[in-house]
Amino acid sequence: MTDANGPRTAATSAVSAAAPAGARAASRARDRESTRTALGIGYVVVAGLLATVAAWPVYASVRMLVVAVVAILAGLGLAALARALPLHGVVKAIVVVLATAAAYAIVVVPVAIPSAMADAPSWLRGIRDGFVGVVVGWKQLLTLSLPLGEYQAVLVPFLVVMLVGTLVATLLVVPDRRTSPLAVIVGLAMSGFGLAFGSSTLSDPLVIGPVSVPAPRELLVGIGGLAAALVWLLLRSRSIRAVALRRATAGTVQRAGLSGWPAWRRRGLAGVLVVLALVAGAVATPAAASLADRTALRDRVEPEVVVRQTATPLASYRAAFGADRIDETWLELDGSTTGVQRLRLATLEDYDGETFHVATEGAASRFSRLPRAAVRAPGDVAFEVAVGDGYAGIWVPAPLGLRAAPDFGGARQSALDDGFHRSADGSTAISIAKIPDASAAPPSVTRGLAPGDVYDLVAAPDTVAAQLGEPGASAQLDLEEYPALSAWLELQAQPNSASGFTELVQRLRARGYLSHSAVDGPDAAGWIGQLGGGYSFLPSYSGHSKARIEALFTELVDQQRLAGPKASDAALVAGIGDDEQFAVATALIARALGYDSRVVLGFRLPGADEVPGVATCTDVCRGGALTVWTEVSSSGTDGWVPVDATPQFEVAPSLIQEGEQLPQHPTTPDRPDTATVDPPSAQSESSDAAAAPPKDDAVFGSSLFATLRWVGLGVAAALFLVLPLIVLLVVKGARTRRRRNDPVPEVRIVGAWDDLVDLYIDHGVIDSERAVRADTARAAGRPAAVSLASLVARAVFAGDPPSASDADAAWAIVDTERRELRAAARARRRLSARLSLASLFHPFRPARASLEEPAR
Repeated sequence: MTDANGPRTAATSAVSAAAPAGARAASRARDRESTRTALGIGYVVVAGLLATVAAWPVYASVRMLVVAVVAILAGLGLAALARALPLHGVVKAIVVVLATAAAYAIVVVPVAIPSAMADAPSWLRGIRDGFVGVVVGWKQLLTLSLPLGEYQAVLVPFLVVMLVGTLVATLLVVPDRRTSPLAVIVGLAMSGFGLAFGSSTLSDPLVIGPVSVPAPRELLVGIGGLAAALVWLLLRSRSIRAVALRRATAGTVQRAGLSGWPAWRRRGLAGVLVVLALVAGAVATPAAASLADRTALRDRVEPEVVVRQTATPLASYRAAFGADRIDETWLELDGSTTGVQRLRLATLEDYDGETFHVATEGAASRFSRLPRAAVRAPGDVAFEVAVGDGYAGIWVPAPLGLRAAPDFGGARQSALDDGFHRSADGSTAISIAKIPDASAAPPSVTRGLAPGDVYDLVAAPDTVAAQLGEPGASAQLDLEEYPALSAWLELQAQPNSASGFTELVQRLRARGYLSHSAVDGPDAAGWIGQLGGGYSFLPSYSGHSKARIEALFTELVDQQRLAGPKASDAALVAGIGDDEQFAVATALIARALGYDSRVVLGFRLPGADEVPGVATCTDVCRGGALTVWTEVSSSGTDGWVPVDATPQFEVAPSLIQEGEQLPQHPTTPDRPDTATVDPPSAQSESSDAAAAPPKDDAVFGSSLFATLRWVGLGVAAALFLVLPLIVLLVVKGARTRRRRNDPVPEVRIVGAWDDLVDLYIDHGVIDSERAVRADTARAAGRPAAVSLASLVARAVFAGDPPSASDADAAWAIVDTERRELRAAARARRRLSARLSLASLFHPFRPARASLEEPAR
């Protein structure tokens, strides 16, 4: 019994001794799993905070911080609920989706739409707007001016991103599993929301003493997101590896980890590489960004496309004075307009030599939505505008100081509300709402206002026109391309100053003659009747191209030269045209002197100064009241000064021919001897006023700079593409050199084995390392692996330490094996092995079990 019981007693004791050890191992494994869970949740929270920083310029409101905190907490809570549910598969997914929708409905109004908390109906409408905003909220983000604040339901998309992003990321990291690293993609996508829906302008540099950090917000989001992901993944991998090592089969030979100086050196090298990569990215990113324009989603939205596809309204200015349109009702005004002097249709900033049109670059080219919640101030003007039968189009007549989006009424209220946009400088308002086919608008007009539309306006009163400042140091116009304009300016001999510009405008208007058509007859009777009796008709051609404006100045120059220096003002009248030509001419004069200028199309209200020849709107704006004026701004000032450019119509021109004498009574309006001479037709710019060919050196310089710029961008892009490959090769080479050059022969021999295993893994000889070196050698099936495994076993377990020659022999085996593998593989396979990441990540995976049970 004693002999028989002895073995059973020993076995029982062994089991009893092993039980606490197993319990401790299980406890440590649970601790490691809890640590990984905490690390994953920590990463999700950090990713949410970085997403909030990225989205701050979009909203710039404390309310968005509340949204972020509530969304993160709600996402974590929903993830905990999902994990606690005793369900699986599709049923569990459906329950989680329904719970998420319910939580969203509970928090959306008090958190993201606080304006809907007034009463129960408003609360229900807010919940409805919250769910609708999930689908259409992105469009509102792109079409409203930044920052959005907490206007209406603009915070809904941010709430959705934070709630769903936190929920999905948390479900990936809890519990920790092989798909958990996908949470990095979700975290970066959350930060991408703010970068994509924000402005294309980078944040202002951060100055810390003598150091200036460019684009600090973008760098914080980018580098912070990368660093957070790397730290989480590395700590997670270390935890997984530690658990795997503790679970290794008892009795197998374990590879000792690095300790002491080699471990510190390895970790230091990894840290230095990470720091260098981050610093290189921080330095290279702003430099690369300066070579190319950054664009965001809001830079390519529909309003700009519609404006570019619409012809300039100045081209159809003269059509408003036709017999069938001059008395048509364009607008009906209801309410007091006291304080507002002008009603603007469109502000035209760019001139290409053919037309003046809405700017396509700069702040004025950006159209965005304007909140409809007007903040009334004392003295604000409120009135109603009704669109008559004479007008239809995308241009919305509105004052300059518009407080809020118009409050549209009628059957198209919703479409007009959604389609209203205003330029960033507030000078032009448009509506891109589609016009129904049954509308009274012309078939060629498919978007914008239509007859019957009504809207209410709230605007600040027009400020008193500021005194025009002095012009800039350099001209805004190349006078070599405008020889007639240059000659006229030279004849006037006026100083390049504010007073000189004012005098030039007065002379231009006094020496011009108003005419709205090229042919006399019934079509011209309407506007001639508006000018009163005594008017002598002279034809003029429409258009405001460079050729047409040069023809206008040619008339003035020829008349002044033939009249002589002592001619009276009446004798110098020669230029024939209307507001279309003279407003453009005034704008070009301003640019020639160094002013910024633009042309505005619209109506004059009773508060504006009276201009002869221009009708003023009271209750009704008709086609004959349409006018054009110029606005001028001096350098260093923000205000625009309106300049009326309508020519006079009391003194008809008496055009002088070569050899003729001046008339004795040039001031008499109605003269039988007045020579009616048709002005030259406005031909194309290429025929009448061909631009001077650019200089060869300028063309070469610009083309060379453009070529170098694109070459530089291409080289930088190529470097960024190959940079990860270069880093990979450097890391692998540094790893081999560290192992080969270790001063301890035993460590060098073990390093040779590690290098051979990495070589096999990269070449696909084996998929992973076994727990025992002999098993790894047999799995490789190569004699060199068997020889090196035997050499390593003697070096590690023999009583005498190995010599330096043993280490050299081990590395000779590795070098020979590397040459043979490369010689046997094709070029593509050799390149794939060199760039493989498998050998870098296999130490973080648990070793496979031995091929056979170890000897007992």
